[in-house]
Amino acid sequence: MTLPDETTWTAVAAAGFELGLIILGAWLVWTQALSPKARQARVVALTEWRLAPIDFACFLCFAFVGTTGLSAAAGFLLRHSRFGPDAMMVAGGAVMHLGILLGLAGFFLMYGLKAQLGGRGPFAAPALKSGLVTFLIALPLVDGTSFAWSYFLEKAGLPAERQDMVDILQNTSSTGVKLSLVLVATLLVPVSEEILFRGGMFRYFRTRIPRSAAIVVTSLLFGALHVSWGDHMGGLPSLVPLTVLAVVFCLAYERTGSVGTTIVAHALFNLNTFVMIAGGIGS
Repeated sequence: MTLPDETTWTAVAAAGFELGLIILGAWLVWTQALSPKARQARVVALTEWRLAPIDFACFLCFAFVGTTGLSAAAGFLLRHSRFGPDAMMVAGGAVMHLGILLGLAGFFLMYGLKAQLGGRGPFAAPALKSGLVTFLIALPLVDGTSFAWSYFLEKAGLPAERQDMVDILQNTSSTGVKLSLVLVATLLVPVSEEILFRGGMFRYFRTRIPRSAAIVVTSLLFGALHVSWGDHMGGLPSLVPLTVLAVVFCLAYERTGSVGTTIVAHALFNLNTFVMIAGGIGS
């Protein structure tokens, strides 16, 4: 959380709200995860995903084909549109995540019960409560990690460019582009990424390799895919914080057995980021 050079009442209110969330989250970290009572009561509700390796490879292939196929088709149409560069980028992101969802929908339809994610349905009512708790627990951990990682990048002289979507939200003058970006990031992205990373990759690997390795590897992959690994390495400041966020999501998914928990938490995290940026205190 960073304050602007010229502090406004909006920024002060946003900072106070965020600080309140962080304090509540820190209390939940202790009561729900670290206290002796919480450690004794810890349960694992996530069942093993009994899927053959070739079927899991198909799971990944369906997601890849869905997003590349739809992106190619949409790219042809968008080239003939009058969208500006910001609108094009937001539309491209929406198409990519919609393609992932369409591909995975095809996979689950083809494989039926054998490929079920298990646990409660992704949109069961308990997921709203557990998702809120997961978001609050993640917030102080991610914010603390973000501060330390940004300090390291600055001292090491490494690139500190933000993700493209953050720049669009801060700099575009189009209300339609801003609203579209918020809708994509809070509705479409959480569903596609959580089903792919937590509901698919983590659940598959957690019983096939050491559990800690499954958490770390899938979380690092999640963080790494949010960085543009080019000359400027845009989004590098997000690498470690998003990896920590993914670790929290893995643990929450394992504990609740519902991917709906992490979908809700992911949506709240993205929405909170946009609220802080709109308030002028976050990037």
